[in-house]
Amino acid sequence: MECIFCDGKLKEFIIKKFKYWTIYLNENQYYLGRVYIALNRHGSESTVELGKLEWIEFKDIIDKITKIVKKLYNYNLMNYLILQNKDRNHFHMHLIPRYESSRFFYGKEFKDELWGKPPIPTPKIEFDKELLMKIIIDLKKEL
Repeated sequence: MECIFCDGKLKEFIIKKFKYWTIYLNENQYYLGRVYIALNRHGSESTVELGKLEWIEFKDIIDKITKIVKKLYNYNLMNYLILQNKDRNHFHMHLIPRYESSRFFYGKEFKDELWGKPPIPTPKIEFDKELLMKIIIDLKKEL
């Protein structure tokens, strides 16, 4: 079975790899600073399948990246979203910063037009690689 995590298809979007988890930048930065944290091992799709040490590291990573995104982009609210899809085959969580007003970073306006509503479905916006790499570099510096 093909796996985007195991096959390395998302390698360029890795922010940091830890023992049990990896933080990735979401390619669609409609929500500036949106990341997800994926379990490094293949197959686990349920919380009951996670070990104690995986949970401990997971909590530590969530806390760190939440504080970093707040420091860098000053979101108003953070949404934590777990959706297990059959094409992922790794337990993962999306961290979706929400913004009550526009933010201007990297020469671009980021506007959360869904403020006050669920963050999905997320409007599809293409971002150039240069902008995505700037966000990754900024997040890496803080980790």
